[in-house]
Amino acid sequence: MARNVRVAIVQHNPVVGDVAGNAERLADEYTSVCAGDPDFVVTPELSLLGYPPRDLLHRPGIIDAQAEALDALAARTTAGPPLVVGTTLQTSKQTGPPLYNAAVVLRDGSRAGTYHKRLLPTYDVFDEHRYFEAGDRPTTLTVDGVDVGITICEDAWHDTTITGQRRHEVDPLAETAQMGADLIVTPSASPFSIDKPTARAERFIEHAERTGCPVVFVNQVGGNDELIFDGNSIVATAEGIVEQLERFGADTRLVDVPLDGSGRPTHRPDTPPASQVRQALRLGVSDYFDKTGFEEAVIGLSGGIDSSVTAALTVDALGADAVYGVSLPSHITSQQSVTDARAVAENLGIEFDVVPVGPAVDAVSRQLDEHAEPLSGIAAENIQARIRGDVLMGLANERNALVLTPDNKSEAAVGYCTLYGDAVGALAPLGDCYKRVVYELAAAFNDQSPSSATASPVIPETVLEKEPTAELREDQTDADELPSYEHLDPVLEAYIEGTPGAETLRETYPEEVVDAGVGRVTRSEFKRRQTPPPLRVTTKALGRGWNYPIAAEYGHVTDRDE
Repeated sequence: MARNVRVAIVQHNPVVGDVAGNAERLADEYTSVCAGDPDFVVTPELSLLGYPPRDLLHRPGIIDAQAEALDALAARTTAGPPLVVGTTLQTSKQTGPPLYNAAVVLRDGSRAGTYHKRLLPTYDVFDEHRYFEAGDRPTTLTVDGVDVGITICEDAWHDTTITGQRRHEVDPLAETAQMGADLIVTPSASPFSIDKPTARAERFIEHAERTGCPVVFVNQVGGNDELIFDGNSIVATAEGIVEQLERFGADTRLVDVPLDGSGRPTHRPDTPPASQVRQALRLGVSDYFDKTGFEEAVIGLSGGIDSSVTAALTVDALGADAVYGVSLPSHITSQQSVTDARAVAENLGIEFDVVPVGPAVDAVSRQLDEHAEPLSGIAAENIQARIRGDVLMGLANERNALVLTPDNKSEAAVGYCTLYGDAVGALAPLGDCYKRVVYELAAAFNDQSPSSATASPVIPETVLEKEPTAELREDQTDADELPSYEHLDPVLEAYIEGTPGAETLRETYPEEVVDAGVGRVTRSEFKRRQTPPPLRVTTKALGRGWNYPIAAEYGHVTDRDE
């Protein structure tokens, strides 16, 4: 009969920097799983500190706080199974970064071993070489005669056979297996992007096949700033995924892992992309508010698709009682827009007010006209948007709430927003969603309304069918200034999430769409640097992982080859 190892997986949702609170939750989770008599317990990468800690690592006291917490957790193992905890440790080296990204084995009341992460990601949203020294050797933990290898997150994403991209020469999982490991555990903080859970599962099955070892992937869950961690911890053998934990929620699970690589694969149906995004954004918004201590969101409801979906998403995350919708009509705003905004608010069951901004727009325009030529065109139009931003921020200040911007990725990419106007806020929930994804989310919310909504569908047909418009001048539509989103989104996606220049894109897409799209992307860096962080749901969001200069020449990107 094949031997099994009982592994307790703790899919933990930390608060970055809250070492004491994280340690207390880990202690409770450890106590809970010990009732199932596991052979050992595994927590995610940096589970004590939370990921990503960024420059908190430079602050005095953060290392000492983790050391104290490790000692307290170690005491728990005196009468319990070994516990693998993610933390940071100081190096003894006199050069290079001062810390290791580490997994510490706590056993019989003390530290029984450590593993230092060997492959440090420094791309997109990751910058671990800024803080950490790379480890240089594999590590195993022996539990009842079973050798358990330990690797950490990026160690499992080492080369082109796994990722399709050049990253690292070392293969830590293979080296760990060569040391004689019977089982490999991989504590991780692997952020979500669309379809990544499926790709991740496929890769860990490949690891199990290559190494001949079952692999236990233990992932962080929760929203930390713009990153969303989906959990989805898995146990992989060469036969397939034999266990999978909760999506987008904290979870603990006792798993009897077969060391011979057998086990009946589980089958969890693939989730449609819009459903994945909805779940991810719900967690991202919910945790952003929970972890910053705010309880209420203020949203400007224009009667358009973006603000309607933002409101539905926020109700989904926080509940109707925590969302305040405001219509801000000017003399340009149609009555239909106000009617649609009110309908969305009523369907969602949220508090709603109409605050006309026309008088304020007129007053500011008159004041400016006294000191300059009368404003016209975009300058005049943007006065409306900026006054709306002021009103929303004032209402939020009074209520100790946060403004959420409804801007989407298509608009952010081409700079189709007003700085200090519709772009104001603390967070951009839809900031990594192209316009087509916003419509897909609207359909998802209409198919399954938020639990606290008072009517269904929540987004009226009049909102879904109207032409997208900023409504800052009479009869304005987005198509007056941009290619249709149907044509623009594929170009933006190819440019942002790939690396081609405009000339290459012109071989596939209409020239006028490429010229308009890529040109506006390169000219809009200054705007994006001043707008709220977008919740990341793709492989390349226009946030922390998009790191382009503002004062730069982009001719080599946009120009035509001669």
